Amino acid sequence: MLASNIASSSYTAIELTAGLTYEFKIESRNSYGYSTYSSSISLLCAYVPDPPTTVSSSNLADKVIITWSSPITNGSPITAYKIYIRQTDQSTYT
Repeated sequence: MLASNIASSSYTAIELTAGLTYEFKIESRNSYGYSTYSSSISLLCAYVPDPPTTVSSSNLADKVIITWSSPITNGSPITAYKIYIRQTDQSTYT
């Protein structure tokens, strides 16, 4: 049992391990006792990844090669990257 005697209809589970999948189910109680379990829910404990690290570039004729080290994924695999370039106004990235 993760928690008991919760009086509200929400709960924040803490100290979970990123990358692990957790399954939860809930019972309700009134003065006559406990209900049967709710249907269970599963979720992957994950959050946004760290930014890429060790970003560098090199020139090859009229091309620029950009490389980076993969970041810590925080529990979910990296599926894509976006690359932006600063425009001539020196403040806008597209």
